[in-house]
Parts: sequence; structure tokens; C-alpha cells
Amino acid sequence: MQNENYLIEKIKKGDHRAFKKLFDDYAPKLYRFLFQFSGQRDEVEDWVQGAFVNAYQNIASFRGESGFSTWLFRIGINLMKKSKRRNNFFDNISETTEIGDHCENPAEDFEWENKMKKYFSGIPELNKAVFILSIFEEYSHNEISVILGISPENSRIILFRTKKILRSKIESEINNEQY
Repeated sequence: MQNENYLIEKIKKGDHRAFKKLFDDYAPKLYRFLFQFSGQRDEVEDWVQGAFVNAYQNIASFRGESGFSTWLFRIGINLMKKSKRRNNFFDNISETTEIGDHCENPAEDFEWENKMKKYFSGIPELNKAVFILSIFEEYSHNEISVILGISPENSRIILFRTKKILRSKIESEINNEQY
């Protein structure tokens, strides 16, 4: 976090290399997260690029009350929501409640991605978002509340319920394989 604050101060003074460092650190995470809401690589790349452009253009307004990544994820989600609304795919994530070039082992990630898509099918978008942010991106419930515009308590409840649903789906699959 301290290094992050240092980089942000350098960016505010016009250091483009510092912004490149933040991009390199956070673009793969943001891409992985947003990819769970669209199977379209180009669309996700547009959202990630847009989030970083928006963050760069508004870096002077970043107050540091939360981490840069929390702010960036919020920007990315807002861009995704706006795009989805425009395309009539997605109303509002806070109400409704090929990981490709960014991965180290594409074969393993492809298998994991297919399993997760199967497990996530039928689960509301908000539940997916909370689960991914908490489990895979390791955000706290306070950070998730900022990113998604929900309360920390609601984040905890959603995570608990999502884990329960996923556990049930996985146990069901295991039981079906045994018979």
C-alpha cells in the first residue's frame, strides 16, 4: 500500500512509468474479475482499458481513502454496468444482486474456467462478484462494499450464501460421479 501511495504521488506529478507499474500490477486482476461477466475477450479488454484511462484522467481526484485497486475495480464495474445497460444485458449489479494472455498456464485455466462457469450458472451477478472479489482477489468486505456499493454486512451474507450454493453444486456433482 505504501508503494502504491508513492506511485500515485509520482503519477500525479506526471510520471508515466509509475502508471505503467500500476497497470502491470492490476490489469490482470481486473481482467480476470471482469471476464467472469462476459465471454467476450474484446469487450473485457475495452472495460479494463477504459478503467485505466478513466483512472489516469481522474488520478488527481483519488483521495486514498481506499486502495487504488478498490477505486479501479469500482471504475471497471461502473464501465461494465454502463456497457451492459447500453446493450440490455445487465440492469444493475448492486441491485440484482478464456482467461487468455493474462494467465500462466492456459490449459489449466481453461479447465478451471469451464468448471467455474458451470458452478456459477444460475448464480446472480452480485453473488459472483462478491465471491470472486473475496476469494480470488482477496478483498476485505469493507473494500467489496466500496467496489459494489453494498454494505460490508451484505457482502458477508452474500459470500456465505454463495459458498453454500457452490458447495451444494460441487457435492451434487461428486455424488453424481460416484453413482
